[in-house]
Amino acid sequence: MPKEYKHIMVAVDGSYESELAFEKGIAVAKRNGAELVLAHVIDTRSLQSVATFDSYIYENLETDAKGVLENFERQARQQGLDRVQRVIEFGNPKTLLAKDIPDKYGIDLIMLGATGLNGFERLLIGSSSEYIMRHAKVDILIVRDKEKTL
Repeated sequence: MPKEYKHIMVAVDGSYESELAFEKGIAVAKRNGAELVLAHVIDTRSLQSVATFDSYIYENLETDAKGVLENFERQARQQGLDRVQRVIEFGNPKTLLAKDIPDKYGIDLIMLGATGLNGFERLLIGSSSEYIMRHAKVDILIVRDKEKTL
């Protein structure tokens, strides 16, 4: 018997790949009667190099993230989803998306866009999707292609 997913998290970062994951996330959530959790993590690691802490930078990033997630939520509701939740967290996207957010929200499927990094970039900075695949305790779907439907 196929598994039914009830709490599906789509990691949204503004990339084309995450938009593909969002589109397929809507289809999977509708088919399963599931809640769609739209998660965006503001990577504070990259902001640590700023010499002085500037709350203005964080506020702008959070405002931008809220706008993106509101737009995605509106699209999901227009396509017939009633249960949509937005999550914005600050910190390391890898650990937050692999462990913390899924644990907190009872996620049973994580959907991610495929990485846009080449092999050398992955070697230097690592791929978030690769880390999440290795450390998540729930099923993961890496979305690569817009044309293929689930």
